[in-house]
Formats: sequence, C-alpha cells, structure tokens
Amino acid sequence: MAPVARAGERARVDAVLHGSQMGRLLSERFGLSATNSHVLDAKYEPGVSCTVLHELGPDLITTVVSLDGDGPEDGRGVVLAPGTRAFRFPDDPALTGLAHAMDSGWLERHLPAALGRELHVRRVDLVRYRPGKRATVRIDGWTLTATGGRERLQLFAKIYHRRAKAQAVFEEAGRLVPWASGRQGLVLAPTVAFLDDVPMVVQEPVVGTPLGDLLRGPGRDPALVAAARAIALLHEAPAFSQRHRSIDAELARFGRRAEAIAGVAPEVGHELGSFAEALATARPTVGETSGLVHGDCKPSQFLLGRGRVALVDFDHCGLADPASDVGTFLATLRQRRVRASLAGAAPETDGAERCFLDAYSVATGGGADSAVSARWYQAAALCRKALRAFARSPRSPIAVALAREGRHLIAPPGATP
Repeated sequence: MAPVARAGERARVDAVLHGSQMGRLLSERFGLSATNSHVLDAKYEPGVSCTVLHELGPDLITTVVSLDGDGPEDGRGVVLAPGTRAFRFPDDPALTGLAHAMDSGWLERHLPAALGRELHVRRVDLVRYRPGKRATVRIDGWTLTATGGRERLQLFAKIYHRRAKAQAVFEEAGRLVPWASGRQGLVLAPTVAFLDDVPMVVQEPVVGTPLGDLLRGPGRDPALVAAARAIALLHEAPAFSQRHRSIDAELARFGRRAEAIAGVAPEVGHELGSFAEALATARPTVGETSGLVHGDCKPSQFLLGRGRVALVDFDHCGLADPASDVGTFLATLRQRRVRASLAGAAPETDGAERCFLDAYSVATGGGADSAVSARWYQAAALCRKALRAFARSPRSPIAVALAREGRHLIAPPGATP
C-alpha cells in the first residue's frame, strides 16, 4: 500500500472511531437528539473495511467504511461519505433476521411452532451485539400450563449471519446437552428451537455466577478448580462436531493479518508478524491430539453455582487439540493482567494461571508434555487477542503488550524474546 493511500485510510478510520465527532454527524443524519457518542465495538481490517458500533443516547448506530472499493450497492443505510454508510439498529446488512428477532409480534407469530407451545412475549432486550456477525437477545414472556394457568418463560435467542453456522450450533447442542446431563457437575443450556430463515437458535437460560466475577476474593481458587474440572469433563465428550479448528490455518491467518497491519501501522505490524513467525517455529512436536473443544474457553463462559458449573456459548465448538481450550483460558487471564498493568491497577490474577493449569492436569492425568502444549496454545491465543485488540483500537498499546507477553511464553530458557 502506498504511503499516501496508507495515510488516507488511517484518516478515514480515525474519523469513524472519534466518538464526539461521529456523534454530531450521526445525530444530524439520523435526526436524533443525542450527540454524545461512545464506541462500543470496532473491527478494523486494513485494506478491507472498518466497522464501528456507536452508542448514541438510547440508539445504536453501526458505521461501515469500505476500504477496498467494494462497498454495498444495495442502497441500504445512510451515506455519510463516499464508501461510508451507517445503519441504525436493528438494521444490519449482514444480520437480515435481526429486526424480526427484536419484534415481539413477529416472535409470537413464528416462535410457538418451533417451540411446540404457546408463547406470549412481554419484552425483548438486546444482550450482546457484534455488527455483521451475531446478536443475542433475551425474550421474556409467558406460556400456558397444562391446567390453563400462566407460567413465566424466559429464553435466549442468538441470531447469526450465516445459516450454516446457526444450524451447526443447533445440531451440536442437540447431541451435547443430553450427553452432559449424565455428567455430574457439568450443565449446558438446553437448546429448544431453530428458526432457519432468520437464522436463530433459541435456548433456555442457565443460572450461576460468572467466573469472571469471582477472580477477586477468597473464592477464586476453588472456582478456578471447578472450571478446570468442567472443561476436562467436556473434553471427554465424543466428537459431536464436524467443524475442524485447524491451528495451521490460523497461524497462516495470523501472518496475513499482521502483514496487512504493517501497511498502516508498521511498528505494530512488525511486532505481530515476528510473533506469528516465532509461534510457528516454537510449535510443540509432542503428540497433538484431537477432540471436542469449546473453542472460546474463557472465564465469562463459566457460570458457577451449587456444586455445578454451567458452560455457555458453543459458537466456536469443534474438533481440535484440547490443550487449545486450556491455552485460551490462560491467555484471557494473562490479558486481564496486562490490561490492569497498563491501567496502573493491581493485578487480580496472580497465581490464577498456575491454579487452573494444575487443576486441569490433575483432572486429566496430563503430564509435562500437556503443560508445554497448553503454554504454546496460550501464546497462540495471545497472538489472536493482540490482532483483535488492534482491530478494536488501532492506537491502543494493548496489541503490542499482548504480543510481547506471548513471546515470553515461547522464548527458550535464558533467551531474550
């Protein structure tokens, strides 16, 4: 990418990431009263696009900047500038069923047949949203009991951008949930409906305290041990998924993304690129196994309560080395430490990594080789998180800080990473 083009791209990206500036522009174009905008999420792919989710008073606005000249030509959204469009929630060009999922009347007409029971919807609330990828909503309502009384009903629905992804999640849950019901201490959310034309997967709720809330305080270590035992139980499951999570493909993707970043942020791109190369070189040669994995194993996916652990969000479930789940969990703990350090706060996770890794090793009977694999996968997950950190906030130091943490993990003893 030429220097002039590179500077122009960064200027466009910086503009849409500017909260107050974008707040005024979006307020004017959509006729809103609020002008104070906050960036809730962003995904910047150099040379391709930049998608930013703005909170503007009670409204959510997604701004999409096309950086490769291939912007949408369907006329949707509000044009802010050439190649830049904005969409007011629930309008999302990739999640075409999102507006239906937020409409209580539409849900009352279509969901009962999939549930196999009557449903009256009181309200629908957005729980989580990644523009163009997925959204999670909470549906509160009531249904009739066998005696004609009313029974409160709460459901969680996840809307996907691809039907194949939604169907895979639904079918895998249909096999995993019955299997997990026979495992003491492990709970999975029952999946109760699939609307393929949205596409949307509907689940019943599970209750518990998020593990992330327990990482401070005296109950931390017992909670980590319980989580480690739960993920070890999951790794005993048969290969219910047909989705393969290739680490080789991901390493290649790391390199491509780092190279693209180098075109707009040379120092960051070089740091991430050299880290990706070091990962490939340091990959353990000990026997890699393949089995069912959660795929996005981190504290927020564990809900603890009354002698059992509930695991949620199986969007990234698939077949891979079980050590990858352990590494991803450890990387999230390390990420929390790095963020605390950059903010000048006291670390909350000292000793947590060792506690979790030791508990998992005890639960699985793993030895030194499995610990080596887990630490390598931790470094790989830190590379993934570093790339994502740049995509969310290109000017933040977190991407480089995470990459350097990962380099320390795979550096030979006595070497300078």
